[in-house]
Amino acid sequence: MPKYARDALVQRMERSGLLDRLRRDVRVLFRKRLYFDVEKPNRPGKWVRTPLQVGAIQLGHLSFLASKSDERNSAYLRWLEMACKVFAQELGSPHPHALDVLPAKVRRAAQLIRERHNEALSLAEVADEVALSRERLSRLFHQTLGITFSDYLNEVRLGEARRQLSERAGSITEIAYASGFQSLSQFNRRFRAAEGVSPGHYRKQHILNKA
Repeated sequence: MPKYARDALVQRMERSGLLDRLRRDVRVLFRKRLYFDVEKPNRPGKWVRTPLQVGAIQLGHLSFLASKSDERNSAYLRWLEMACKVFAQELGSPHPHALDVLPAKVRRAAQLIRERHNEALSLAEVADEVALSRERLSRLFHQTLGITFSDYLNEVRLGEARRQLSERAGSITEIAYASGFQSLSQFNRRFRAAEGVSPGHYRKQHILNKA
């Protein structure tokens, strides 16, 4: 396939604003930076990556830094694959439709979770805020992110806990409640399941790494 055909599609993608919207969604949802590379990059570390292809033309790769959790990385990969399908639909159409990868109400729900993760936040409450039924919001979350509402809320809380453990000297109990967990035992159980170590051990590791 001639190089000019790929270059024309890349230019069209950049003009459409779809890549910028996708990058914004990744920042909101995962607190990660999304990369688009024409050639497969060789960056250090573990990455979640998928090719972006329109018909017979491969434009490049979409990627962002992987998590330590294989389950979470599987969800990331499903989401990237879904994003690539939306790209292909948009760029392969003779009449662009300015599609969003992420439905606006799911984006708003994700923002609410990040803003209020330290509250006793429920699916029903967030669904009411975005004017959807509980069932509809639950389905949309799973369809677009590959994980459930509660899994996403838990991941946001764990991300905040990791940040606080690395950056401040509060007690483990204070950090657990400040991150939104309802009890210390719940926090310890979920943190160990995600990281493979206790919150206290995680903090020691990061203090040593910064020393």
